[in-house]
Amino acid sequence: MTLTADRRTRTTARAARTAAPFVESIPAAPASPPVRRALTVARARDDVYRVADGETVVGHIQIAGPVFVVLLGSVYNTSVEIAQCLDLETAVTRLECARG
Repeated sequence: MTLTADRRTRTTARAARTAAPFVESIPAAPASPPVRRALTVARARDDVYRVADGETVVGHIQIAGPVFVVLLGSVYNTSVEIAQCLDLETAVTRLECARG
C-alpha cells in the first residue's frame, strides 16, 4: 500500500470559510426628548419636605439631625429610603435621578 492510494489523506489547501455579513441595527433616536418639569419642594411638616412634579408627589425629604433622608414614593409612610445627603439641594437631585 502506498501513500497515494490512501483515501484518508488530506489536501493542504482548505476552502476559505465565508461568514454571513454582519448587519448592525441602530435604534432610531426619538424625535424629541420628553420634557420634564422641575420638581417643586414644599414643607409638609417641621421636619419633612414634600417633593412634587406638578400635582404628582414624587417623594419626601426628612430632616434627621444634620442629614437629609431622601424617600421615594407618593405616600410618606410607605416611601422607601434611597439616599442620605448633607444638604437639601443634593437630596432633591438624588430624588430627581431616582424617579426614572
